[in-house]
Amino acid sequence: MRKCMLVVALLVLQVGCYAGGYRRGGYYGGGPGYAGGYYGMAGCGLGSLIFGPINQPGAQVLAATTNGTFGTQTFGITSGTSNCVSGGVVRAEREQAAFAELNFSDLKQNMAAGGGEYLKSFATLLGCEEAAKPAFFKMTQDRFEAIVPSEKTAPIDLVVGTKAEVRAHPDLARACSDERAIARAMAGTRLAARD
Repeated sequence: MRKCMLVVALLVLQVGCYAGGYRRGGYYGGGPGYAGGYYGMAGCGLGSLIFGPINQPGAQVLAATTNGTFGTQTFGITSGTSNCVSGGVVRAEREQAAFAELNFSDLKQNMAAGGGEYLKSFATLLGCEEAAKPAFFKMTQDRFEAIVPSEKTAPIDLVVGTKAEVRAHPDLARACSDERAIARAMAGTRLAARD
């Protein structure tokens, strides 16, 4: 009975999300670079299909609960369904997080300065077009305090904060895309497999 009530509540919330301007793959009017396969803090799985990129604690708690209750995240990861694109999304996000972790101090310095090799590489990992990198550099410098609000900001917080600022920037939302980041990550995988 409890599971049935949870499903009904989730369906009601899903209808509310659609009515509020959300559609599968992104928000209406959002940058096309983040359409298709983007999900919130709870990760991929059935929860990501229902709640999409609504990165608010309440929605993501429900998404995580949905994933845990129905076991869809594990199935999605192993089958490449439910926004768990086999390899690509996970690989791109791992590369972004690992790069930020390994180069955290240098990356913060480049962001504060508005340029540098670490920031250029980070922009590539985030799927930014070459022509958009100067705007990306300027945005990270201008929004540095929002991206790195305190000394306690962790590398993953820097990644999440940067991506949020990219999505909020009208030009960068189009020029820096998850799809491009995934394609780059998958191309690297294919090259490594050939060697």
